[in-house]
Amino acid sequence: MRGPQEQDSEPRGDALGAGVGRAAAIVVASILVSRVLGFVRQAAINAEFGVGPEADAWFAAFRIPDTIFMLLAGGALLSAVIPVYAEVKARGDPQALGRFVGRIGALVAGASAVLAGISALLAEPLMRVVAPGFPDATVALATDAARWLMISPVVLAMSAVAKAALQAERRFALPALSPLLYNLGIIAGALGLARVFGLTGLVWGTLIGTGLHLLVQTPGLPAIFGAGEATARRFNYKSWHPGAAWADPDVRKVIRLMVPRMLGVAVLQASLIYINILASLQGPSAVAVLNNAFLLMLLPLGVFGMALGEATLPDLAHRWISGDRAAFARRVHGVGRIVLFLSVPAAVVLAVLAEPIVSVAFERHAFDARATELTANALRFYAVGLAGHAAVEVLVRGFFAMHDTRTPVAVGAGSLALHMVLSWAFSVVMGNPGIALGLSIGVLVEAVILVAILRRRGGVVVQGDDARWALGIVLAAALMGAAIGGLRLATWPAADALAGGGWLAAYLATALVVYVGAARLMRSPELNELVGQITGRLRRAAR
Repeated sequence: MRGPQEQDSEPRGDALGAGVGRAAAIVVASILVSRVLGFVRQAAINAEFGVGPEADAWFAAFRIPDTIFMLLAGGALLSAVIPVYAEVKARGDPQALGRFVGRIGALVAGASAVLAGISALLAEPLMRVVAPGFPDATVALATDAARWLMISPVVLAMSAVAKAALQAERRFALPALSPLLYNLGIIAGALGLARVFGLTGLVWGTLIGTGLHLLVQTPGLPAIFGAGEATARRFNYKSWHPGAAWADPDVRKVIRLMVPRMLGVAVLQASLIYINILASLQGPSAVAVLNNAFLLMLLPLGVFGMALGEATLPDLAHRWISGDRAAFARRVHGVGRIVLFLSVPAAVVLAVLAEPIVSVAFERHAFDARATELTANALRFYAVGLAGHAAVEVLVRGFFAMHDTRTPVAVGAGSLALHMVLSWAFSVVMGNPGIALGLSIGVLVEAVILVAILRRRGGVVVQGDDARWALGIVLAAALMGAAIGGLRLATWPAADALAGGGWLAAYLATALVVYVGAARLMRSPELNELVGQITGRLRRAAR
């Protein structure tokens, strides 16, 4: 995926660039810590509830409020606000910038409140749609939890507006803290409140984390927009009530950009709901098993795909708006190679080390060896699609920077249709792992189609050396997989949890050494750039 003027205009080893590299480092670090806390969070939930009815109910209850948030204030909002924010800021009018953010916040929070209220009233029938295979007792648990959780999308909507404004200003630190505190709230609920109040205690902990998600970002806003009376005038009701918001052409532009992206998010949420439906029909524990496996897959996806895509969007938007199409193509190409360089070996690690990873992360108290086996089987087939998921995270942001949110939606809808057919067919034969395999094949096809379209419209070209490079990455990952697979066969299962953690660390260290060694023998420019980014930041931190 190389831009046509790469050799003349930009060094091969600058795929990320200094600005994107710094932003990515902050986002990657926060997502890595957040994912680690996510492990702790899910381990605490699993230790308390295992993969029993309460766990199934929790995942089903979480699905509806999460869908509301993702539709109105998740990636759709961020992707639409950042390019328009850059245009408004370029006009040099701070008051217009303040009004713009206030109006977006009012609309998103209001819409979230309406949908959450309706969903709370209809919680029971919604649960029966999302989990048709649940017995009545599990439906009742999920319904009660879902009604409380409907508070969260409203608060998170306001937090998402703050995040979009801060990231548009390339201020990533406070937004990076918000998911950490969110996870800490849930952990507190699982370790403390849930032991006294059951599933309701876990819900209360989630709501505490939701409030912290918003509060931690508010100190950064006055530094952007000013403080005191001037800021109050910018955010008074007359300036951001719904009528004024709808009349604002910049707000309307955000809405135009959001609507297709919302459809794309709707495609993803429909996929997750469909997985939930199929899993509920597989019998008890299936919903919890698939969700646990998906959460494990999200660790490398968040670090290698979501973080780089999120950090790259402002830079891509700037390059596209400035008219530098060659630089735009180089950036997409370079970041895409970095993502694949990292995600392919990560997928091999997840597939080969599925049991040790699940066991060390989750196997304690109510989460037993049978739950580990079921979750590991699903994780292997989710790992098949990891590179596709990661590539899509970067590729779609190339379209967002071009102000094209329709194309990713159309491609995603086709991917959803394919995944739905395949997941159903494979589930008939394979059970839960078949559902995961269907999703993986669908997202791999989606990534290939997006690359083909970007090649035509954005100048991002796949050439011969990219094919040779990809083959080298696959061979290096295969060598790594053979090394850790042999070591695992000789040493696992471990005698106890402490030994298991030690062996897993040894497997991961072996994987790192073998893969990095193979990449160095191939003289991989991606390895050199990543090492340069890391050592450069360490030197700056030591000064």
